[in-house]
Amino acid sequence: MLFSILSVLTGASVHRTVARAKRNSIFIALAALFLLTAYALVVAAGAIWLAGIYGALGAVLFLAACALLIAIIALVVMAVINAREKRRARERRAALESFATVGLGLIRAQPLLTAGVLAAIVAANLVGSKRED
Repeated sequence: MLFSILSVLTGASVHRTVARAKRNSIFIALAALFLLTAYALVVAAGAIWLAGIYGALGAVLFLAACALLIAIIALVVMAVINAREKRRARERRAALESFATVGLGLIRAQPLLTAGVLAAIVAANLVGSKRED
């Protein structure tokens, strides 16, 4: 009885979640389409405006150079972020390895002390306060 009630409640919430995700993805796709349309129209307006100043070929070349510059800047930023993330992962791995080395050294050097520390941790968790938050 209880299992069937739980399955009905879970199934309904999953169905609502899937429906909400579908609806949100449709609206996000629609908004992205109109944002891209607005971007294209702004670039076209800029090209028309620059064509009055530099001519059609100069305007198109200027806009292409600007787009290339923005793409290069984005790639450089991405490379810097990836390098920083790789360095942090390497530092975390080195810290974890040194911590494991110290722990293994302690276990080998003083197994009684290690057993005592583990027993104290277990006792603290078992005997700790029974207060409910």
